[in-house]
Amino acid sequence: EQLKRLTDIVWPKIAQMVKERVREADAQGKAVCVLDAAVLLEAGWQDMVHEVWTAIIPEEEAVRRIVARDGLTEEAARRRLQSQMSNRQRVEQSQVVLCSLWEPEITRQQVSWGCCSSRAALGGCD
Repeated sequence: EQLKRLTDIVWPKIAQMVKERVREADAQGKAVCVLDAAVLLEAGWQDMVHEVWTAIIPEEEAVRRIVARDGLTEEAARRRLQSQMSNRQRVEQSQVVLCSLWEPEITRQQVSWGCCSSRAALGGCD
């Protein structure tokens, strides 16, 4: 309940700021504007972007990372994950899906491939 009240206040203001930044990028003639937003799908901001790119990892790896990073118990980490949108839900709403389970170089290669695949649909990939 408290989180909902907070997001009801904060998310509209963030959305307004994002729209302004996108307008600025467009006015400057930028061809690409990247919106890095962890809650893009939860906030319903899909209409602000042409494509949604999502990075996922298996639940067990997510639990391991949360425990290591935040010092939470495994149970608390699982509760945190259960309060979020599932990988399946994210994938269903995304045009490009990456997995960051491996070494950073592999993830970079996935990003390059995703970029190339997306641009191919627009008529070219440099």
